[in-house]
Amino acid sequence: MENLAAVALEEVSKHYGGGPEPVAALREVSLRVSAGDFVAILGPSGSGKSTLLNLVAGLDSPSAGRVLVGGRDLAYLGDNARSDLRLREIGFVFQSFNLFPTFTAEENVAWPLEFLGVRWREARRRAAEALAQVALPPSVAHRRPAELSGGEQQRVAIARALVTEPRLLLADEPTGNLDSQTGQTILDLLRRLNEERHLTVVLVTHNALAASHAQRTIELRDGRIVREARGTITIMFSDIVGFSAMTERLGDRGAQDVLRAHSGIVRELIAVHGGFEVKAQGDGFMIAFPSARRALRCAVAIQRATAAYDEHAEAPVRLRIGLHTGEATKEGYDFFGRSVIVAARIGAVARSGEILVSSLVRELTGGTEEFAFDGEREVELKGLSGLQRVFGVEWRGSDPARASARGDGAAPTPSVRVLSLPRGGSPSIRPVSVV
Repeated sequence: MENLAAVALEEVSKHYGGGPEPVAALREVSLRVSAGDFVAILGPSGSGKSTLLNLVAGLDSPSAGRVLVGGRDLAYLGDNARSDLRLREIGFVFQSFNLFPTFTAEENVAWPLEFLGVRWREARRRAAEALAQVALPPSVAHRRPAELSGGEQQRVAIARALVTEPRLLLADEPTGNLDSQTGQTILDLLRRLNEERHLTVVLVTHNALAASHAQRTIELRDGRIVREARGTITIMFSDIVGFSAMTERLGDRGAQDVLRAHSGIVRELIAVHGGFEVKAQGDGFMIAFPSARRALRCAVAIQRATAAYDEHAEAPVRLRIGLHTGEATKEGYDFFGRSVIVAARIGAVARSGEILVSSLVRELTGGTEEFAFDGEREVELKGLSGLQRVFGVEWRGSDPARASARGDGAAPTPSVRVLSLPRGGSPSIRPVSVV
């Protein structure tokens, strides 16, 4: 059975103003958002983003075409029915928070329940649950908006949007008034709610970095859809430095033993961190991950496990790892496009024992104590014009286990079975802690 459309626009146009030349805010836009999707509407000011959101919310009506929410054509709903739909099935999050300044956080969250006939004691209980869902402590409940930080106010606004248990969340530039670190936290929260509650999220933004958190990005310009990208992916390239020299020193058989040990480490950690092995060739791996944080956790774990292997191996392995996040085009079982090229080139300029990441991976994974980066450096990447910004990752002191409670669903890195190579023998397995 086809996944139910939470939102559908069918050849929707919207014009403002009378006279011979009305302003066209949207031009024959067709769009389908399935239940449980996280979709970003990306575009500059005046592109039609807010108009589209208002049409989905039933706050405005199209000049032509149809808007359906949960399978219902909004054109056939009266004002009261649209208000009831917004109250029961749609949650709103705004750039300016829109909190009542004289209400406490708890009161701001609870007030929509009054319109549903919920008694105040029960409304307070539900408000407390919603605040806890967005990771706000009980002490915040009795503070007014002026006593809260911008990030806390936005969390209260999200809790208010969730308290009626809507099926659809509409977020209009929710990070526009926040610093980059707090904005990242809010975007991570929206993604977690989408994953854990299967909440349909439509995010309107002008920020490509914010849009990268969504599964799909719809780009609007001059009222038309000009581009659609189905999510982003992080590509990791890893290979052994000096493998040819190792083969000359150990011979083919010895080098193959080392390669099997290395491959065993890498493949086990790929499985732990939810990666997908796209290609393995010789001593190199190309791996895809659904998020930059999972990819970087895996890279750190691989380097740490390899270092543990080196302590007792006849032939120490030195890895170089490069990571980049970008849009993915899937063809069969391979991923192609600029993201792959950039990741490969970054891996090629990484030094022995180094994890090197693009500036976008740095942005997507920074802002917490989980990862430590060195200073920015500029490098030339083969086949790419200009200097590219890259960052090295301090993996010896990083501890991916701290991510278990705050990340995007990846489990903490467990102890890994590392393949050891007795002199002149076949690989054996012994436990080595990598966290």
